[in-house]
This record gives sequence, structure tokens and C-alpha cells, in this order.
Amino acid sequence: MTMTTSALANGPAQDAFPRLSDNTAGSATLEVRKVLHGHVDGMFVVPRTRRVVAAAGGYLWKFSDQGVLQDTLRVQGSLFTSGVMFTPDHFVDWVFTGSPQRKAYGALVDGNALSHAEVVAALAKAEVVEFGKKEGNKPDNAAAWAYVWANGQAHKMDLTRHIDKVDTWCHQRTHSADALRWQATCFEGLPPARRAWTEVDPQSFAGSGDARPRVDVVKFDRRKYHLEEGLGGQLFGATAGVVLKAMGMPGSLPGRYWFGDAHTRLHVGGEVVQFKAFVPHEDGEYGFMHNMRWWEPADTLAGASPWFSVHPRGYLNHKGEAALFKLYEKDIGLYVVRPRGVADMPAAQRTVPAWRPVFEGPVTRSAPVTGTVEFAAAQPPAVGSSGGNATAQPVAALPAAHVWLRSPPPRPHAGDGPPPVPVDALWPALHQLPAALTVTWGSPSQEHDHTVLRVELAHAETHEVMNRLLAAGADPMKKADATRARANRGRKEASAADPLELVLSVPDLKAPLDQGQVLLRSGSRQLPLLQARLTYVVQPVERAARTVPSTTTPTSPPTPSTQPQRQQLQAAVAAATKNARTGLPAFLQQAQAMAQDTPALASALAPHVTAAYAELVNHYNRAGDFASSAALVRHYLAQVHPHIGSHTTGDNSVAYNQGVIASQTLAFAIHAPQHRDLADKVMATLIGPTFDPLLQTNGTLMYNLACYYAVGGDKPRLLQSAAAARRLGKPHAQFMADKDFERYWQDAEFLEVVR
Repeated sequence: MTMTTSALANGPAQDAFPRLSDNTAGSATLEVRKVLHGHVDGMFVVPRTRRVVAAAGGYLWKFSDQGVLQDTLRVQGSLFTSGVMFTPDHFVDWVFTGSPQRKAYGALVDGNALSHAEVVAALAKAEVVEFGKKEGNKPDNAAAWAYVWANGQAHKMDLTRHIDKVDTWCHQRTHSADALRWQATCFEGLPPARRAWTEVDPQSFAGSGDARPRVDVVKFDRRKYHLEEGLGGQLFGATAGVVLKAMGMPGSLPGRYWFGDAHTRLHVGGEVVQFKAFVPHEDGEYGFMHNMRWWEPADTLAGASPWFSVHPRGYLNHKGEAALFKLYEKDIGLYVVRPRGVADMPAAQRTVPAWRPVFEGPVTRSAPVTGTVEFAAAQPPAVGSSGGNATAQPVAALPAAHVWLRSPPPRPHAGDGPPPVPVDALWPALHQLPAALTVTWGSPSQEHDHTVLRVELAHAETHEVMNRLLAAGADPMKKADATRARANRGRKEASAADPLELVLSVPDLKAPLDQGQVLLRSGSRQLPLLQARLTYVVQPVERAARTVPSTTTPTSPPTPSTQPQRQQLQAAVAAATKNARTGLPAFLQQAQAMAQDTPALASALAPHVTAAYAELVNHYNRAGDFASSAALVRHYLAQVHPHIGSHTTGDNSVAYNQGVIASQTLAFAIHAPQHRDLADKVMATLIGPTFDPLLQTNGTLMYNLACYYAVGGDKPRLLQSAAAARRLGKPHAQFMADKDFERYWQDAEFLEVVR
């Protein structure tokens, strides 16, 4: 979009410059609206669907070209810079198709019979191509492949013969590369493909360097005088700093200047929008560049609205920054400058007062509770209009809407700086009668938490209860503007115009559904929807209590035929825990007998036997009894794993606990010459060539793998494992204190990953 300077006919009044967090700035035909709260890592354009995708807070947020939020997807580590999530077993192409489902690959294509030139020619025809490889200790264990995607379908091409041409670390220097660290791959001789989506590079918010600056400031309200590095730093700079500068020391002395509200006029096309922006004023300049960016998707997507973002300053750990942060924290987020009213539902389609869905229940780990709202096929006349006029015409229902019923819990505050800014959307209120909701929490990759619940509503009851809740108030449809403004600001102010809340109350995430309840709430008053029906689409798997935090118990419910064996196994684990010398031989004998029993019984017992080994190796390692740990693992690899290692019985605890066994073995075997062979054996047997760090949920395993690769000098795998360990919560300080990584403490790539 072209930016031109335009003057206002009259000088602006003081109230013509609202704060950004008020979410009311605009002009005669434009509005500035905050659509995301929190720091934005990147922006992309999908030309084929005219969508804008923002990356923020570990999620992708899909908007229309005019900034109307439509969908979200959690990024769980397997996203490539091309926009598709590829794993060895499935792919997700939500960016291009809108489908969040895991899809299976088509038939494998053998590229080993092709020459290098023929492979390049074949892959050049694809719309999206990425690569993967595994470099085993032996040639027979090595593998390489291409992921090939087009029009919602994908297949893999075996390129093991061409493994030396595959590079899985091809990061280009873009704005988002450092923040997102998505996978980037390439193949020697294959030109970079035209991306199915395009990254939007941020520009100077003020338009510095442009022929016509994008903003001008007409007034500055001082709010806080800032001393860089605090009073101590100022005193040092005024004394020793001056001497050092005189001696030729590079750098600048700590500055002193005002922060405040710049009354800003933003020029967009032929119009001007006005607001207050919290910026520093130093040496006659306004420091928009420190925490504001301009995004222009119209450079790729003609007609798209422009955006800008406010982000935390880059010096949050410096003295004085925490106090400044409080003054602009509410402004942090992503804003769109779009045609006025483009996101508002026309009044003729608003059949009920504003409402929003809400989830109330136990914490669902780090993920939000998301949902899809389906609207009644034939909408009734507007609630509160004409008292149930029988001649009113029904309104056609809108397509289903994606919503968040509850945001993820905030991340814990670590360090001396300000707390992390949670990323969340400012979801607009809904205005049509709902027919059903499909509610999801957890992730398909974590079956013990993944739940999908469907709520079906009785139209007449929902309509009648809405009327009852609002009967004592004023006409709700006349309050739509105030309601919309509050919803856009994302606040929960107590007001009669606040949206109604459709509440799904689930007191226990794994309890029978008859304990759940659906309510309609207005302020402090709520009424149940007694005819609402709750059913499971994906039912949560009940888990037994875990004895050892770093292992997972089987998710398969016990069957009567295995109950006696399970009780015997538990007794053997207890005896081996109490006294390894007398109890461990008996446990090993019993576990071996179970693993080598009939295939049906061995398969049923596989989760429990594997969990028992994981529990005991944890126990012996904590006690420093590495000899017992080694004996346990050697027995598992020789006598148990060959018989039940591949028996998952639909239970992901087997693979998880195999990872626990591998992780705990690496912990004691890496530096013990007498056990070093065990480290190599668990790597070959329990980790294997198809192991994908991006799919793992065990941070300790990924950290111990990083140690293994660091000691062995395998830097590419070290970086992959360290990145996964950091993603799963292992702190930066742990890497910088562990001497396994000492040789990499000055390595720029390693430091970039662990920081």
C-alpha cells in the first residue's frame, strides 16, 4: 500500500489521540485494531488463499487479508520453513488447506535408481519439497528421503543413495529464522523452489529513509525519565567511562532521556489515523525503532491491509527497563489498519446478543482449550426484538467459527526482568444462536491428555434462557457497539453490555461426562442448559498414578487376564527397589518369563514390563547404584526388548519408557569405560535410525542425547537434540555448566541454540 502525507483540516483535539491499548483509533474510513496480544515472531502471506499468517507464542494465527482472525494451529516442532509439518509418519498442511489433521503419505517413490540429475528434475516439478536423513553408524543404517507435497497430498521419495546431497541445516537469514528456528532443508543442485507462502519482512514503523515519512508526532507527553544502566551505571559512565572513552575505548556512555506518549499521526493512503505511542525522545528523535515494526503484506498480496506490531524492548534485563515495561505492556501486540467495520457482523445477521464460549475446569497443561462453534441452521428473530414476532424471517447461519475457550496458562517467570508476555487473541464476540460446539484440549501426540468433546444444544432452550438472562436489562442489541469495543480490548469489565458466556464446566478432565455441565452466564447470574448433551469424540485415557515422575505408566486399562501377572510384577519391583542384591535377580527372572510368554500375553504385558524397567533404572541411578542399572539394562536389551519392544498395543507408554531407559543409560554410561558399550547399544536399539527429535516430549532424554553427541563430536545431532531439550524446558544454564559441552561453549551455533 502506498503511503502519502496528508494534513488534517483542523488541529486534533486532545481526545483524538487514544492509547493503542484502548483499541479505538481510526479515521473516517479506517480503524486500527489490535488482533493479537504479545510478541510477534514473524508474518507470512499465502497468495493462493489470500491469507495472512502470523507466528507468535508457538502458534500460527491465520487471518483474512483484512485482518479478521479465522483459525489457529499449535506448532509442535516439525514445521518446515516451506509451511508444511513433515514427520517420517505423517504430514500436516494446515497453512495451505486449513486442515489440522495428520495425513498419511502416498506410496513411497524409489529415487535410488535415478541419477542425481533425474532426481533434481523430478523434484523441481513439486510445489513443496523438504528433506530428511539419518546417518547411522553403519552404511546399512543410513537413510535419506524427500517430502514432496502438492494440492493437499504428499509422498516420500527414498534418496538413500543420494544421502550426501541432502542437507538438513539450510537456514537462510530472515527476520523469523532466529526466533522460530523452523526446519530448513535443501538438496545439492536443486534450485530453491518458489514458496507456497512468502515471508513479510518488517519495515521501519516511522518510514525512516522513505521519501515521505509514514508518521509525524505533534505532541509528546513526558511520563518517565530514564537513566540507562541505573544510577550506578550513570556514575560509572560519568567517571571511569569518560576516561575510557578518552583512551579510545569503543562504545557509548549510558544515556539519559524521557519516555512518554508521542501523539502520533500515521499516514495510510490518503487518510490519517491518530493514537498515542509510548516511545523514547532522545536528541530530538522519537525512538519508534526500539519497539515498533511495520508489516506490509500488500507487497505480495495486492489489496491487503497494512499491519504494525509493538514488542518488548530488547534490553529487558537492564536496570530501569522493568519500570518502563509496565508503562507499555498493554500495548504489546499485533495491530491491523483496515477498512472500518470490515470485521463486524452486519446488524441484520445478529440474531442473539453478543456471547462467547468459556471453558472452566482443571489446568490443561500448556495448551489452550480450543473449539469450533456450529450455528443453528435457521436463526430465529433477534433476541429482544418484537417480542417473538411470528412474521419475522429467519436468518441464514454463518459457517462454523474457530475460537479459544481458554488461553494457555502463563509461562513461569524466570530471571530478574519483567514477566513473559502471554500471546493471546482478542476474540470477537459471536452474534448467532449456537447449535453445537466441538471442544479440544491436549495433543494427538500425547494420547493420555488428548480429548475431544462435543456439546449439542437444544435451540429453543438456549434461545429461551438467553431471553431470561436479559429480561431485566435494556435491549441488548442496542449495546452492540459497546460490547464490541470491550471484546476487542480483551477486557472483562463488569457491565450489562458484556457478552453472555456459554460456559462448559468440566470439574475432572477424565471423569464421566455426567459430571460436566453447560451454563449460560450474565455477570453473577447463571442458568443451566439442562437439555445440552455431551459426548466424547476422542475420550481421554485413564492413567494410574506414577511412582517415578520421569516414567509414564501404561495408558491401556488392565484386563482380567493380566491382573495376576501385574500384581506379581509390582511385588517384584517393590522387592528390587528395597534390596537390589536379593530382589533384582528375582525381578529379572519374572520379567523375562512374562516377555517370553505367549505372544498375546506378552503383548498385553509389554507396557507394564517396560514401565517396570524404566522405574527401576531411575531408582538405581538416583541411588548411585550404577552396577545394578547396568545389569538391568543389559538384561532388558538381551532378554526382554527383542520379544516385546515392538508391542505397543496402541499404548504410547512403551515408546516413552523405552526413551526413559535409554536416557538413564546414557546418564551413567557415557563416562564409564566399563559401560560405554551400553551407551552404543541403547542408541542402536532404543533410539535407532528413525528417531525424530522434533516429536519427543521427554526433555531429559533429549538433554542426555545432546551430551552423548557432544562427547562424540557429532555437532549436527548435538544441535538438534539441544534445541529439542531447550524446547522441552531444559535451561540454558544447565548447558553452560555441564562439561560435556565445554568444547562448544564458544561455538556460535551452539550458543544460538541453547539461548
